[in-house]
Amino acid sequence: MKNGIHFITFAIIIGILSLNTTQASIVTDGLVSYWPFDKGYIIKKTAKDVWGDNNGTISGNPKVVPGQVGEALKFDGIDDFVNLTTLGNFGGQIGTSSFEAWIKTTNKKDWMTLINTHGAECPNWGIELNGVNIRNKFEIMEGTLHPYISFGGPKGCGGVGGTTSAGIFDDEWHHIVYTIDYIINEDSGSGKRIIYIDGVSRSASNHGFRGKNRAFLPFTVPVHLGARKFPGKAHGHFTGMIDEVRFYDRPLTADEVIQNFEATEPYNVEPKGKLSTVWATLKTK
Repeated sequence: MKNGIHFITFAIIIGILSLNTTQASIVTDGLVSYWPFDKGYIIKKTAKDVWGDNNGTISGNPKVVPGQVGEALKFDGIDDFVNLTTLGNFGGQIGTSSFEAWIKTTNKKDWMTLINTHGAECPNWGIELNGVNIRNKFEIMEGTLHPYISFGGPKGCGGVGGTTSAGIFDDEWHHIVYTIDYIINEDSGSGKRIIYIDGVSRSASNHGFRGKNRAFLPFTVPVHLGARKFPGKAHGHFTGMIDEVRFYDRPLTADEVIQNFEATEPYNVEPKGKLSTVWATLKTK
């Protein structure tokens, strides 16, 4: 009898632990880089990439503050940003990719950049808030989110973007995911871009184009988090907090976006193919 009770108790405990682990897991299939911005991974001016080899370099003096997951970086909107490197060959794979971050801000009037890279012509990719940059002319559009992407070809750089109203400027944490899924053929191409906010698809855009030898190109200048740095001087600085920044080399599915949105614990993500283990602290809100 006692052995039966012990077995049942053991099974219940294992079940609870398995359930908690499943709920807390983030998606690691296709994960390229992951900057948690927890204080243990901020060393002087270096933001550790806990999954890949793309440690970020911090400019200005963003503060480490309580985040959605452990700690986050707080950007002052003046001179703070993080140089995330060119991400190796990731730029050439941007046509099938995902960007993800948690953000918290109240600034819905001033144009600012969440993430951006911009070569002399191509490539040009990122997400802007409260405005649109067209040929380096800025149009203020309060309370909006504007994702964009470009691709190269024999006749220069082509691109596409979209703007959606977004209720994310309320001093609460919001989960942003930008997925891209393109197919390029010899003389044409087509693709779909989706913006998810807090696990819900808010903007889905299909885009087709014609033209020979089109391609997504490796990034020629670093990706900047929290500012746009083109044609040399940083501007469009982000005001607020950013946490849990991740890149994937494939578009996350809707279910995977929900999985990451609902993840409740920070993880010690072991590189490529190893099992994840729980860090120690729960996410704070």
